[in-house]
Amino acid sequence: MCKQIFGGENAYEPLISAIAAGSYHKVFYYDAVPGRDHGEAQAAYEARVRPDHERFAKIRALDRVHVALGYTVGPNRRQKGVDVQLAVDMMTHAFRGNLTRATLFAGDADFVPLLRSLVGEGVHVTLWHPPQASEDLKAAADSTRLFQFASDHHCLSLDGQQSGFRAIGVEHSRWPEDEGITRFTEKDGFLYAGRWDGGILDVWRHDKNTTWRRVSLSAPGADLETALTALDAIHSWGVKDIGEAFFEPAAAA
Repeated sequence: MCKQIFGGENAYEPLISAIAAGSYHKVFYYDAVPGRDHGEAQAAYEARVRPDHERFAKIRALDRVHVALGYTVGPNRRQKGVDVQLAVDMMTHAFRGNLTRATLFAGDADFVPLLRSLVGEGVHVTLWHPPQASEDLKAAADSTRLFQFASDHHCLSLDGQQSGFRAIGVEHSRWPEDEGITRFTEKDGFLYAGRWDGGILDVWRHDKNTTWRRVSLSAPGADLETALTALDAIHSWGVKDIGEAFFEPAAAA
């Protein structure tokens, strides 16, 4: 999803605290630590992966959240030991009667046998999946939930500590001039105005027949282009194509 919207797979990471805020009794998070490179000194390796371990320690500190780690190998940083550990853990809990309902966030067809086995054991499995998830995987689950940027953007983060985006829905607004806005741009029959200040994006739109409407987006740590891209993914206003044309010069600088 991040690659499709922002052009990079690692532009944002999952915010586990937001995901864990649902009605889950326990949350198990699986990830991988970079493996040691050939010829790399142990001290250098430990220094390189220290930020990763610090990030995982913060996730472990969350209530009801448990972390299991594998490691990555090869130039493509392929994960080892993660998928197998996840499958073993889920089946173990199913056999022990610890769960009757489970939600798996995944999109890889490699998990099809796992889901079929869990369903066969009587576990109701919900698949929370990205748009590109395998059709076979979705078919193996009892129910599915699509992870959509428009509704789930608060579950993504730049630093793993706070939401990368917080959107306020479309609302009627007074004239932008009343808030000191003097610069406007017209596109496709709409009049636009905008303000970018301290990681807060405000965009006004008017179709000349109705009142002004306004959307706001909090995007801490993001640049203006990223914030505009995110707002378009949430509200489909097409403001990214306009760029900075409708922003006050001082606000866009």
